[in-house]
Amino acid sequence: MAYWTALFLVLIVGFAIELITGRKWWRYLLTSVLAVILFAGVVASDFFLRTVDTEVWSGAVTDWEHKEEWDEWIAGSEECSTDSRGHKSCTKEPGHYEHHEAVNKLKTSDNGWFEVRRSMDGRTRFTDRSPNSAAELAKYFPPGTPSASVHLYVNKVRGSYSLFKHSDIDLKDYPDLPEYPSFVSEVLHVDRIVGNVPNRQNALAALAAWNTELNKAVPDPDRPGETKSWKQVNLIFVNMGTDLPEAYGYALQDKWKNGNKNDFIVSFSPASDGSMKWVHAFSWSEVDMLKLEVQDYMTEQGYGKDFVPIVDHVAQMVADQFVRKQFADFNYLQIEVSETSTYIIWGLEMFVLLFYVYRCIITFVRRRRNLTYDYS
Repeated sequence: MAYWTALFLVLIVGFAIELITGRKWWRYLLTSVLAVILFAGVVASDFFLRTVDTEVWSGAVTDWEHKEEWDEWIAGSEECSTDSRGHKSCTKEPGHYEHHEAVNKLKTSDNGWFEVRRSMDGRTRFTDRSPNSAAELAKYFPPGTPSASVHLYVNKVRGSYSLFKHSDIDLKDYPDLPEYPSFVSEVLHVDRIVGNVPNRQNALAALAAWNTELNKAVPDPDRPGETKSWKQVNLIFVNMGTDLPEAYGYALQDKWKNGNKNDFIVSFSPASDGSMKWVHAFSWSEVDMLKLEVQDYMTEQGYGKDFVPIVDHVAQMVADQFVRKQFADFNYLQIEVSETSTYIIWGLEMFVLLFYVYRCIITFVRRRRNLTYDYS
């Protein structure tokens, strides 16, 4: 709690100085408010930076909107000024048309309304010529087209993951671990198969469809008339590489901090003979048996020549058994201010205190001089 000491030091020392010197309590009040604001700002920023996390939502295209291009008439204007001799001069800005390009918007179940400028495959750039209606726009993004979007949430586990990580894993020993797949392209897509797998493009399409299904809107029993995401989970597959030790799966789990709250991640390493050397699934699911069953299934199936059946079977297992853990269960975690932020707090508070002391001394000395002058 050393960071609290810095704030209390400003408040206590400032109070003592006012008692001894001038008792200008407005000055003490302003300094105290500044000290509290700086303290709270650093603490809040530290908590935000250490707990803010992103999760990728899955959904589907549900509606379209097209607004045709149009020309807006901007009326002319005249500005006049008069110089010191009384001569008047005027500048005229003629009226003109301002062109507004066509606007194409999509509505998805995961991200609401937003503007799109390219087709789903990224090859066609939308212009004033095409598309020219919502119906034409729907041809580029058919109903039910899988979508994805990134959203922020508070993840206390992220700031306290040392409580959950594998104590025998040092991430410095695994420098080439893949990054978490959180980039959503302009065409609503995120690759949730990391690494190569047989028939990858079709497997990606199958996985996108399944993730949309797993996140479809269903009636919310706790809020009549409202809907919620069905399973609230995204399935991710990660090919770690051929013939790697299983420790790589645990290392990935630590690097990705067990995944986000709506992830079910399956990491694996194929063997050179086509079998599975190991499979390691991790998630915040309440059903640990699901992870074991997925691992057993993929180990029995082997790597194979087509990954689509594996995607379909594992996704069905997740649909049948997954139960997302409520992150409210982690509200007990206490996020202490980091060492870096503690130093920042001390630096700012001591600067405020020293400046305050300096101003108090200057004011006190000037008052004493004035008193001495008046007495003589």
